[in-house]
Amino acid sequence: MLYPHKRPPAEDAPILSVTDLAVDHGADSASFSVRPGEVLGIGGMIGAGRTELIEGLMGLRPSQARSVVLNGKDILHRSVRTMMEAGLVYLTEDRKGKGLLLEEKLGPNLTLQALDAVNPGAVLDRREELSRLQKVVADYDIRVRSLRLEAGKLSGGNQQKLLLAKVMLADPSVVIIDEPTRGIDIGNKSQIYDFIDAMVRAGKACIVISSEMPELVGLADRVLVMRAGRFVAELRGAEINEENVVYAATVGGCEDVGEDEHDCSDRNNHTH
Repeated sequence: MLYPHKRPPAEDAPILSVTDLAVDHGADSASFSVRPGEVLGIGGMIGAGRTELIEGLMGLRPSQARSVVLNGKDILHRSVRTMMEAGLVYLTEDRKGKGLLLEEKLGPNLTLQALDAVNPGAVLDRREELSRLQKVVADYDIRVRSLRLEAGKLSGGNQQKLLLAKVMLADPSVVIIDEPTRGIDIGNKSQIYDFIDAMVRAGKACIVISSEMPELVGLADRVLVMRAGRFVAELRGAEINEENVVYAATVGGCEDVGEDEHDCSDRNNHTH
């Protein structure tokens, strides 16, 4: 089976709550939350504002919000570094342009940014860097001919696993992954899905943005659908299927999230 078996998340308080996030040329007054052990999917058509929403949350685009609360602490208007310190990390969809230093070797790619985030100004011993790299290569099954290889010479799947390993060094509470398996072969896709599953089983939360409909449906415990910068539907359980996601993304949605509280069950009863 390509996708891990879903388990209901614990009925805990949200680990991350975002209220009225507005992003320039992106999102309009978006509110959402995610609980420990939950995979929250964000779906929508290209141009709906999904990536812009997350970049605004991470301080990479001009934005404003009423509140952003992580682990009970308000982290509104923090830098990417302080977001990572607080436990919120983001894997960009542009792993080659923004995620990795392609001309650098694997060791610096793994440790430099993560170390700077958790311990600014620290110097990592090269032996310690090598030790961490060896462990990560084994734990994440990164296929390399040599540990001295440049990151740009890895396959797309191995680059994504290296990027995932890098952000996990900060021991985050919430991991946001934009297009987790775009351009990746089926074997590496399955491994990345297993890493996401292990992450949430350990009590972390994961937010997945994906344009691949089977991936969104197969991974997410709950799906928020965006259209024109707004969340227009929230899907749970049996409501999470490709038809409902496409319908919400193109026509408008079964629910205006945060307004009238109703779901897609009526629509499901009238299909087929």
